[in-house]
Amino acid sequence: MKRAIAAAATAAAAVLTSLPAPALATAPELRTVSLPFLWPTARLTDVTADGAGGVWVGGVQGKYCLRWGDLCPAYYDGNPVVRRRVGSSWKEYPLNGWTGQGEIAQVASGAGETWIDGGPSASGSASTYVARFDGSAFQKVAVPAKYVTMLATGPAGTFASAWDPDSAHGLFKRTGDTWTAVNVPGLDYVADLQALTASDAWAVGFKDGLQQVPAAAHFDGTSWKNVPLPAITENDWFRKVVPVAANDVWGITAKRLAHWNGTAWTYVAAPAGYPDFGDLTVDVSGTPWVAPEAAEPPANPPYRYSGGEWEPVTIPSGIAVYHLAAVPGGIWGVGRQGEDTPVALNGS
Repeated sequence: MKRAIAAAATAAAAVLTSLPAPALATAPELRTVSLPFLWPTARLTDVTADGAGGVWVGGVQGKYCLRWGDLCPAYYDGNPVVRRRVGSSWKEYPLNGWTGQGEIAQVASGAGETWIDGGPSASGSASTYVARFDGSAFQKVAVPAKYVTMLATGPAGTFASAWDPDSAHGLFKRTGDTWTAVNVPGLDYVADLQALTASDAWAVGFKDGLQQVPAAAHFDGTSWKNVPLPAITENDWFRKVVPVAANDVWGITAKRLAHWNGTAWTYVAAPAGYPDFGDLTVDVSGTPWVAPEAAEPPANPPYRYSGGEWEPVTIPSGIAVYHLAAVPGGIWGVGRQGEDTPVALNGS
């Protein structure tokens, strides 16, 4: 989807180690960027680099709920939003094959490909609409199962995690005009899949069903191989991965930053009191940035892990940032101000 400027890794045996939580340091800064007109209520649910110095954003506009006590008898899921930042302006493209209401949940871009997914159930992380950008519009393609929960594209191909109670398969790769089931050993669910080349890719997620034990696997161009992770005692599945080089791969679980040095995975504790991690990107210098999962106020800022220290990111007051993307010029983020106002930010 977006994770970093570059990506890669190698498969090897992991050593069970962990690092202490580091101290805090000086803050980097993100500043707001004007958005195109969006109907209220609007939200941005994803941001990803477009490979040409700009970004894609996805979300929804025009949602409403007319409340009656705790009920919502009149409700509208809104209309999908996809915009691309080109220079200093935003550009919109047709979403061919879209019908009904709902949001764009994910935008995935890499290796010259851009894909989106969404639909009426997207706010629950289950999408029924998948489309590929052909340079002038998004063209709908058939989903590999009933619901898509993860979408990724890059040099190793285009992949979708799908949930279907009638199927034993959870991961699919786009092969020509169809989807092919992929078996990733040691993972019951693939939450993210990112690659540097066609022969260097990482998949992360969880195993053991309800226990949700973090799990990772590496693809060497021929097959997927499970790579052990440091042991933990609580449910804390692997959410994102960003391969930067063969000996430099970053990831996040809900509670931890993870790093692969070519031989072993290690964990870095989150800043004290920080909520669950929700997103991860890595800037052009190789520095990881994390954003919190969407939660009730007060909002927590993104953090950068630099020189063995956590650095809180300065953002405007009253704004929450939940999604991040690295571009050659710095970092982009999207979130909201209050409950109903979407925001986009960039900086370094």
